[in-house]
Amino acid sequence: MGLLLQLTPNQVNVQRDGLWQLRSLDSVAVGDVLRANHGERIAADGEVIQGSGWCDESHLTGESLPLQKVPGSQVLAGALVSEGSLIYRAHQLGRQTLLGDMMHALSEAQGTKAPIARFADKVAGVFVPTVLLLSFITFLLTLWFVQDVTTAVIHAVAVLVIACPCALGLATPAAIMVGMGKAVNAGIWFKDAASLEESAHVNCVVLDKTGTLTKGELTVAAVWQAQDYSLDADTLYRLAASVEQTANHPLARAIVQAAQARGLTLASAENVQSLAGEGVAADIAGVGRIKVGSAAFCGLTLPTDLPSIWSIASIVAVAVNDRPIGAFALADSLKEDSRQAITRLQQANIEVVVMSGDQQSVVDHIAQQLGIKQAFGHLSPRDKAARIAELKAQGKIVAMVGDGINDAPALAMANVSFAMKGGADVAQQTASATLMQHSVNQLADALVIARATLKNIRQNLFFALIYNVLGIPLAALGFLTPVLAGAAMAMSSVSVLMNALRLKRVKIR
Repeated sequence: MGLLLQLTPNQVNVQRDGLWQLRSLDSVAVGDVLRANHGERIAADGEVIQGSGWCDESHLTGESLPLQKVPGSQVLAGALVSEGSLIYRAHQLGRQTLLGDMMHALSEAQGTKAPIARFADKVAGVFVPTVLLLSFITFLLTLWFVQDVTTAVIHAVAVLVIACPCALGLATPAAIMVGMGKAVNAGIWFKDAASLEESAHVNCVVLDKTGTLTKGELTVAAVWQAQDYSLDADTLYRLAASVEQTANHPLARAIVQAAQARGLTLASAENVQSLAGEGVAADIAGVGRIKVGSAAFCGLTLPTDLPSIWSIASIVAVAVNDRPIGAFALADSLKEDSRQAITRLQQANIEVVVMSGDQQSVVDHIAQQLGIKQAFGHLSPRDKAARIAELKAQGKIVAMVGDGINDAPALAMANVSFAMKGGADVAQQTASATLMQHSVNQLADALVIARATLKNIRQNLFFALIYNVLGIPLAALGFLTPVLAGAAMAMSSVSVLMNALRLKRVKIR
């Protein structure tokens, strides 16, 4: 919870009597005019009244891209101003903000978790007094029939020795220790044994989109070129990047990186003119006046028959001397192993659901690419936790995977949860386990290891109990001396340990 509180600044620039003053956040009231510069965090939910910039709200809303803020735009407490400077009026403070509501939802979710009951503990609680009673009965019956105290004592002691619950006590921890070690070697860090055990029962996986299924960074997803203008794709990239290298916002950086990846040499841009919210214009020798920005800024109307990616992507158009020549569709791209991971989960009869704070159309597009039938967008942190609670009410054993601060309430609500290493600290602290390679494929690995571990535990319990089921009658009837009973008891412990070690050879993929 303290990590969430760190998202809001302790002090903020407040306008009082026409002057900017640095004040404690506690002294800010609803209606105050505040300022956040580059690199600072927004202190309250509110509305921009002056300035422009870009805000990273991905940890709060799940929106995969930095959002441009201009007068009239809404800002959220905890958002980071990645570019520009914003003056905004505070509408909600503290617990009334989205961040505050998320903290409250996290607190509620954490309070709903119940401890996992241990089967072996329950058995041992009944088994030990039962064995003591059986030993006493054996002593009495042997004494009655044999009329020899020494023989009666030997039979009673043999019952106690053969029934020693060493193997029963080793059955669960031995398998858990080997399973945890196997998981660590695979880059999966479970917080405790209960998390590993619960993961074996998972039949529904809820995945966040941004940073989990996708890379969380803009890439060029598609390119359109005007047919009435003769130029190749490299030229389009070079012209756009030559102008965009003078800008410093996410869309510009994505295009420049794409051009550099193609090994293109960028031209010098002169007479650069940047219009906030529209684009950048510059002169390039031998070509003319180049405009790069919104479709309206470049006078571009895209065809209506373009692939679906164009309806959800951020569009960057290019014009030469006010003549549109092409456009780029920039979108968050899938991680290389996301498709393989989803296929593995579905083949294991695990239901897969995507939940994100991003636009529904974007979430649907990602789900369609991965073959996921259930996808929900525009979800707040509380909405995610509520939907997971609904799945649990339907009898699902739910695993949640996420890496953002906005995922923390959902991670806490799930039966078992996985956070990506390198994600938000609060998500990692809330989660039951951490995936070190930032890959959903590791989730499938974790579930394979967990299921193999639970299967091994059941086998160990069988070995432990079968020795007692067969050995106690033999000891009571005098077929086993205390020495033989001790050897049999030791063998049961050895068999349990040897079976647990087989987990090391389990094939994950």
